[in-house]
Amino acid sequence: MKRTQLAVAVLLATGSVSAMAETYTVTPLPLQDVGQNTFARSIDNTGKMLSMVQLEFNPPVDVEQLEEDTSFFTTFSGSLENEDDAVQGVFTDADYTLVVNFLLSNQDSSTGQKLASFRTYLTDTTDIDLVPGLDEVTDKFDDYTQSVEAGGRDSVSGNFIVGDSPGVVVLDEYENEDGNTINYTYSELPQQAFVQTSSGSSKVIPAVDDTLGGFSSARAVNQNLQVAGFSTVSFLDTVDEAVETCEDDETRGDLPEGRCYFSIYGGEFNVPRISSYFVTNSTSFLSGFILSSEVNATIWQLDVNGDVISTDTFPLLFTPEEDDTSHYFSYAYDINEQGIAVGEALTGDAVTITRPNSSGLNESERVATVYRDGETQELLPREENLLSQAMAINDNNWVAGAVLRESSDIARSRLFAYNLDTTEQLYPDGFFATAGVQANAINNNNIIVGKSDFDATSDTVRETHAFMFNIDTEEFLDLNDLTPCDSEYTLLEAIDINDNDEIIANARIRSTSKYVTGADVINSAGETIEVDAIVAVKLSPTGGAIDDCSIDEDGDEVDDNFERSGASTSFFGLMALSLLAIFRRKLKK
Repeated sequence: MKRTQLAVAVLLATGSVSAMAETYTVTPLPLQDVGQNTFARSIDNTGKMLSMVQLEFNPPVDVEQLEEDTSFFTTFSGSLENEDDAVQGVFTDADYTLVVNFLLSNQDSSTGQKLASFRTYLTDTTDIDLVPGLDEVTDKFDDYTQSVEAGGRDSVSGNFIVGDSPGVVVLDEYENEDGNTINYTYSELPQQAFVQTSSGSSKVIPAVDDTLGGFSSARAVNQNLQVAGFSTVSFLDTVDEAVETCEDDETRGDLPEGRCYFSIYGGEFNVPRISSYFVTNSTSFLSGFILSSEVNATIWQLDVNGDVISTDTFPLLFTPEEDDTSHYFSYAYDINEQGIAVGEALTGDAVTITRPNSSGLNESERVATVYRDGETQELLPREENLLSQAMAINDNNWVAGAVLRESSDIARSRLFAYNLDTTEQLYPDGFFATAGVQANAINNNNIIVGKSDFDATSDTVRETHAFMFNIDTEEFLDLNDLTPCDSEYTLLEAIDINDNDEIIANARIRSTSKYVTGADVINSAGETIEVDAIVAVKLSPTGGAIDDCSIDEDGDEVDDNFERSGASTSFFGLMALSLLAIFRRKLKK
């Protein structure tokens, strides 16, 4: 990012840096040997961090399934560098990459090996440990199948980790009516909330209505081992009827019972931030299984073994008509030490919204909510916002989130902070008046972190920078201004902050393109290829003075066009794709 003389002069003149800011060192998480792109998830008060790795190096490949149950060798026969070796499971770097990319695109096929695009790791700045979710170790690979996209979301001292995960992918050998054997592969469970304890084992945190396993997600855990998230509480009769069909040999059809069940619960889950378009009852966002259910905010109380002691659910904001078969939800994204959770819920209404570079469209109305004393409470005046969403709460009962408001007839998200005790409300601007802002976390020092549009362009997707906002001083700062001038990282989004003011963030860096083996890609000229990569980094406060990047080591003025070492080319196509499923929160205890 640029730090011009004018920018530094304004910051120093207004006191907006010196009043609260600490300088930060930037340390990449030790995942460079696991995958090229890594994405931050959370940091707890012991400094333990969760991060997701995209497209890990050297995933296991079942060559037998590849040859017998997919069209790979037929489709790519002419594209392989060495087909004879590939059939034997011996791959060149390029062929291995082609195989893995094929398997990643094979997720919707009823047969063939399945590979997860993302897996979660628990790290500090030295060691790493896999968070497998509901994956299992098999004899075939002598390791986890890597078929499960387990998303770790929060931790307590690294000893209790919560998140969500589908079931492991099973291979179901089925002889059909023609006497042919079909090797069906499918996840044996829909998305489940899970907890991983210090023993390393993972347990399902069950949905209230666990028909076919139900659907659940664990988003946050506090020191008292209360887990906040959401789960199915009921299903339409059509789901029970579909289950009965699968259980009946006469009506199921020529396929195994487990694969029939998967046809009911299989599908994606994605509810975007309010900065993006969303309509409930659409299979573009939610699977038919979820659309046939009601999902409620849920708080599970765990014991020290990770077992559920009690479960509390929180109702919708309204009571649907008896014959209304639409899907409605209330979600909890965070919880503080007092057991107060926050999130969002549907109102049952639609609202017309004009987003950048689009005409007005009807969307589902969603509002920020608080969950306490068994009640679901709407947080903000509905008439002041098009949409609202609460993402985090601290122990001082400050809630952080975003509202969607129009400026010049265009709707963009805006930061809000709200105190449950005093009803004080703040709606600070981002880096400029019409900047879209997204809050991700708040700590007990009343510091909010997230991302804000950095360039005031008319583009639908704008360059973003990581920010921190101090509620007590009302200072909104670019975290890039608090890192060394020679930093090679551009901080795009701050994901979480703990009570030591340590931050986990996503940063862009220039990196050498890699094959799936981890080896460098070499072009026809014998040179490596430089690409933009996203990496999770830890920001550690130093307490030192902030660098004035307009002055060099000799005290001379630096050209106003000074650039940090970090790349500035756009990476937002990959960001939009890769971060779609990384939807998070967080408070720090």
